[in-house]
Amino acid sequence: MDVEYELSQQLRGHEGKECQVRSVAVLPDGSIVTGGSRADVVIWRRPGTEGAFSLYKQLTHHSGAVLCISPSHSQPGAFYTSSHDKTAVRVDAAGNASVHFVGHGGPVGSVVERGAQIITGSWDGTAKVWDVSSGAMSHSFEAGKNAITVAVLPSGEVVTGSQDGCLCVFRGTECVLKKESAHTEKINSIHATSVGLLTASHDSNIKLWSFDGCEMASWCGHNNFVYHVAVSADNSSMYSVADDCTLKVWSMADYSCKQSLVHAAAVWQVAVLPNGDVVSVCSDGTVRIWTTDPTRMTNEAERHSQKEEATHAMFKPLKNGSCSVPMEQTFTEIMDVDTMGAFEGQVAGEMKCFKEGDNILGCQWNMKTKGWEKLASYEYSAEEQAAEKQWYIGDQYFPFGQYDYVFNVDMSEAGAAPGEGRSLPYNKTQNPMEVAETFCTRENINKSYTEQVRLFIIQNCAGAANVPPGGAGQSSQPSAPAGPASAIFPVMEVCHFKDGKFEPLQNKLLEFNASVGEGLKMDELEVGYFTDAIAKLKFGVGSEFKDREKEVVWKKLKEWPQDKIFPVMDLWRLFLVHPSSADFFKGSDRGTPYILKVLSLFAADPSGPLGLCCARFLTNLFIHQTNRYAAFDKRELLLKGVEPALSVGSKHVKVASASVLLNLAIVLHESSPPPKAWDAACALSITRLALDFVDKAGPDDVDALKRAVLAIGTLLPRDLVHGGQVVQRCKDAGFVGKLDGLEAHVGAPVVADLKKLLA
Repeated sequence: MDVEYELSQQLRGHEGKECQVRSVAVLPDGSIVTGGSRADVVIWRRPGTEGAFSLYKQLTHHSGAVLCISPSHSQPGAFYTSSHDKTAVRVDAAGNASVHFVGHGGPVGSVVERGAQIITGSWDGTAKVWDVSSGAMSHSFEAGKNAITVAVLPSGEVVTGSQDGCLCVFRGTECVLKKESAHTEKINSIHATSVGLLTASHDSNIKLWSFDGCEMASWCGHNNFVYHVAVSADNSSMYSVADDCTLKVWSMADYSCKQSLVHAAAVWQVAVLPNGDVVSVCSDGTVRIWTTDPTRMTNEAERHSQKEEATHAMFKPLKNGSCSVPMEQTFTEIMDVDTMGAFEGQVAGEMKCFKEGDNILGCQWNMKTKGWEKLASYEYSAEEQAAEKQWYIGDQYFPFGQYDYVFNVDMSEAGAAPGEGRSLPYNKTQNPMEVAETFCTRENINKSYTEQVRLFIIQNCAGAANVPPGGAGQSSQPSAPAGPASAIFPVMEVCHFKDGKFEPLQNKLLEFNASVGEGLKMDELEVGYFTDAIAKLKFGVGSEFKDREKEVVWKKLKEWPQDKIFPVMDLWRLFLVHPSSADFFKGSDRGTPYILKVLSLFAADPSGPLGLCCARFLTNLFIHQTNRYAAFDKRELLLKGVEPALSVGSKHVKVASASVLLNLAIVLHESSPPPKAWDAACALSITRLALDFVDKAGPDDVDALKRAVLAIGTLLPRDLVHGGQVVQRCKDAGFVGKLDGLEAHVGAPVVADLKKLLA
């Protein structure tokens, strides 16, 4: 982008105190139509193709906030509006409300034209199809939970997004594609382009999807709910607006953020004019037009005034909890303006505060000049300085606002670089355990660290009020307590078998498909889905599966006879590497039919190829968290399942079976930090099987032996604080005396740590 967007014009015409501008559309003739929270619709026009926009007509055909506006492509100058009053309306070129669409049971948040029909999406959880001329409803379909947004694909199919983050495609009333958890929170808008679907969500993310539901790209840069997206006519740029008070400009070529335009309040929607200018509508009641054409930019004074007004508004916490200014520090800790040159922004439009005397300077990173630009300053009074807490910018787990403490937690014990820290906001009224668990979830670190973080919070609350939360070498604040006393135990990385030979596996399955019964055989269409699924597995975890592909692999092939099913188990084992396998291990049954199926096949052939595939399947169940805890729920059955194989299985089956023991020990440890209960019976069962295997292991069983020993060691740290039953069982079995003999097989560090824990 050679020239950045600058303010071109600010339009104010929506009536009512504190009126928000909620929706916007650009008509084919270049007119702008906006809808307000006070139920009014305003049409803005300008003379010819150039010149300033002015208020042309104000309409009041709704009785509630106007949530969506969509142009008509069949009647020039006409458009559709939808409202909180549960209706949608067709407005003709003269501004008359010509057709009313009545029938939804909740606010209508989305409307789009499709030929002689319109599609509406409502907070009542339905999408409806209406005849444009008569207003009669053609049909309705359930589209998900609560607030529904709609769009139309180039094929004419309807795509919906719901409050639970589900993306669906409908052909008629039939759902032909359903993408569960497309987003983790509500999908606010869908924009269909020539290259795919763009979705914006409450989870702060924007995603690009292929028309068959594969995720192609994801943008993360907003600090709060993303409400709306639009794309330039040439598909080179994307525009997104959010509750964090910004309009962001993104490159569709490299997905980078090129610019961030700050507003004084939340920005609801965005639209693109025929000349490439961009329109944003804001909670402050103003419609703004942005341009890269210097001849259309407003005067410097108005541009500066708008930036200053926006920045001033963002210095203080917004009522809705969103802010894009990173004030994670108190006033005394904000860096001096003289240090500005030492900090480099990461994305265009990044905001940072610097201190100049008693003023806070709000600055924005200019990616083009590689420097901070001062937008405005805010005088921080002595009273505010005396009463302040610490600011935290907010994320998906900890909301923006002021906290009693914002700790800097040293993450080196969790595998980060030495001295690398993460911000942990905390209020004295909060439960330290709950905050610690949330922190571990946000950082995607093992839950075994929860207790350490909890103790860290407690130890540092008493005197941390004046401790700077800087990085390593800058803070007198202690880091989180060190990890377990043992350097090795507990083992926290699960075993897995991820490698596979996809082409031979595919060939074997197709060979068997030709010989199974007609009712079990994959037909031509299903074979297509099957081969596509294999290709996506081979591609890796970044691929996305269609529902039909997963159904063929997990449901169709599940019914094959036992003499043909061992390659199916191997395929399932490889599928468990992919995150989408979790779809089959959540819900009320948590994958019970699949786990029981594998265990029954394992019992039938514990030492052959089928048994090996089953044992490796059980091991890979522990790769992803949803699957892991589904397996852990069936821990008694898994232990019974692997017991025979540890005695009669082949070398490779024993390795996989011992891997299941170790994985169960890992999950038992991570799921039982104090004060959570410790399953002593499960620990003793794992110990019994591991000790028995140690006694029986032959010269070819070194790999399996080591995993069995590691399983015992992983149980010991928790066992020692819960009565030491595992320790006593090891001592009774003479395990301590056998350790020196195991050193050549498991290594001296393992033996040394076991001796220390068993002393």
